Parts: sequence; C-alpha cells; structure tokens
Amino acid sequence: MISHTVVAAGFSTYQPFSFTQSIANVSISIFLTTLVISILFIIYRVKIKKQEAHLPSSNYVICFQIYIEFIRNMVIEVLGKKFEKITPFFIYLFSYILLSNTISIFGFANPTSSLSVTLSLGVVTFVGIFVIGIKYQKWSFLKKYTFNINTKKKSIPVMINPLNIIGQITPLISLSFRLWGNIFAGTLITTMLLVSTQNAMDSVLPFHFFNVIGVFILIPLHIYFDLLSGLIQAFVFFLLTMVYWKMETNEKDSI
Repeated sequence: MISHTVVAAGFSTYQPFSFTQSIANVSISIFLTTLVISILFIIYRVKIKKQEAHLPSSNYVICFQIYIEFIRNMVIEVLGKKFEKITPFFIYLFSYILLSNTISIFGFANPTSSLSVTLSLGVVTFVGIFVIGIKYQKWSFLKKYTFNINTKKKSIPVMINPLNIIGQITPLISLSFRLWGNIFAGTLITTMLLVSTQNAMDSVLPFHFFNVIGVFILIPLHIYFDLLSGLIQAFVFFLLTMVYWKMETNEKDSI
C-alpha cells in the first residue's frame, strides 16, 4: 500500500494546476487540434477535386463522406431542412470537441479539460439561442423574460422576470460544466494513478525506472475516458446545441 507521505512527495513536484503551465499546455493543444482538423479537411478537399468520375473514391474520401453525411442528416432531422446550410458549423463543432477530448492519447493536454474552452463553446450555443429566437419569433422572443399583461389584441410587457432570465443561463452552465467536468475528471484520475504508481516504484526500487505499471493500468482508462467518454460527450454537446436551437424556432413545435 502506498504511504500518504510518498504520494504527497510526488505531488509536491507535480503541478498540473499551475496557471502558467495549464495555459501553455492548453494553448498548444488548441493549436494542434485546429491544425489537424484543417489538414484533414484540406486533404479531403484536394482529393475530391482530383477525383475522376469514372474511378472509385478512395477509402479516405469515403470515410469523410460518411462522416459529413451523418452530421448533415442529424442537422436536418433535428433542426429541419432550412438549417442544412449551417452543417459545416456543426461538422467543425463536433470534430473540434471530439479531437479535443481524445488528444491526450498522444500525450497532449485536453483543451476541453480547461473551463475557459468549454465556456467559450457554451457561449456559442448560448448566443445562437438568442439569434435564432429573435430571427424566428421576432421581438416577441424577449417577452418570455418579462411579466406581461394580456389584452384582447396583444401581450404588453410591464416588468422584467428575473427567474426566466436566470433560467435562460441554464444551457450555458449545463453544456460548459458537463463537458468540462467529465474530461477534467478523467484527466485528474489518470494523473493521480500515474503519479501514484511512479511514486510506488520509486519507493521500492533503488533507482528511478520507467513507470511500466502506470502505463498498463492507464490503457483501459484511456480507452474509457478519452475514446468512449470523449465520443459520448462530443455527441451530447453537439446534439444539445441543436435541441436548444430547435426550441427557439417554433415554441409550439419544439423538441
């Protein structure tokens, strides 16, 4: 059993929550995530342009077409045909969150383990709610945030309803903290196990050795937290964004 002293000594030299270190690591991961997505889709675009009509598509192109068609069908099914034109936004949103959730497999920090990143993503959804609400409900959209007096001809707002305003912030908090909490929890658990197993080996062996135990223990954890959970959280964020936007297109016919 690992002593608390040994574990504490290991964590005293490890600073995963250092502000400077976290900002630097996340910034590098954000840049790499954006770069990888851009390269993958540029390659797809180049291959499509060079594709000859009488020849079968390459496996790379087929995989991307299946992926793009999946996102497009989801957008049409949830939001409707009129939102098909914003499919590229949802393709990038899902791709960015998915890669951000799984990039730690390659030894980089998860961008979504930073609350500032998930809040930024949540703000996009939050702003979209107002944009779509005003577009489809006009200025009557704002009446949900006021106490109204109903007359025979129209509804007249008399004062602000603070409860509805607070309730409208719920999507921002829910989306941001759900995504951040799941990814951060996985990062924290794997970090603690890695440091603890390394401390255990250092306390037993007379010399510092590669953390073989930690690596094998972390394999199933990375599969769960980075791949499975990362995919689920990306899909949940992606789907809830569409649901929140759908609810503002027509309140009588919302999901």
